Amino acid sequence: MRGILAVAAILVVLSGTAALAQSPLFYDPYIVLPGSQGTAGIDVGIENPDVSSIGDVTDVFVTGKYAITDQIEAGARITTGLLNDYRDTFSDVVIGAKYGIGTSGAATANVSVYNEIEEIGLSVGYMHSMQLGSVETCGHLQVGLLDAYAADGVGIDLRVEPKFKVNDMVTAYLDVLFGTNTDDISGWMALNVWPNVDIAVNESLVINAGVTAGIAGDMKQDDIGARVAAIYLLPIK
Repeated sequence: MRGILAVAAILVVLSGTAALAQSPLFYDPYIVLPGSQGTAGIDVGIENPDVSSIGDVTDVFVTGKYAITDQIEAGARITTGLLNDYRDTFSDVVIGAKYGIGTSGAATANVSVYNEIEEIGLSVGYMHSMQLGSVETCGHLQVGLLDAYAADGVGIDLRVEPKFKVNDMVTAYLDVLFGTNTDDISGWMALNVWPNVDIAVNESLVINAGVTAGIAGDMKQDDIGARVAAIYLLPIK
């Protein structure tokens, strides 16, 4: 259901509370190719790295995107620390775009234009969708540059997402999230997972919900986290 209409934001490779203080590398939390010209959407949600402290270390985000053409999509995300004792009330702003390449790929680029460390960040990447046997699988490889994303070295972020259609209302995903930095690959390594589901309420509204957990690496997420978002799809043609 997220399909080509999914809405904007990003899920950073979570590695505990500290990772949530970093600007997202991408405005879209989902691996989704550009939508049809004129489609737009709004995504409002929360993400938390430790469900036992959901009122203390939870980010609230509002995102949006618009398909300028069938190939070009622009989006933005605003993150607030209203429920996070360790972040500013107005935490960061990331703007970006996707450019479709063929029928199964897209180049991506994002800029962190405002953040708590008052530095600019640039990320570039490539998104690809493929069929592995009977399972549709999407991937997104990104690199993070400049001080907001990597004071030293280059940040590397890889996400792989198998998709399982349960029925017309429910689609399940098992996102595998890998992150590191070329300055110290083993020291910055994080391997996390994000099992999540889309539940279609109606043609315009989807609820996405899931949990996050650390698997391996010094920077993996320490506790079980949660992420919930309401995705409102809005054709504006």
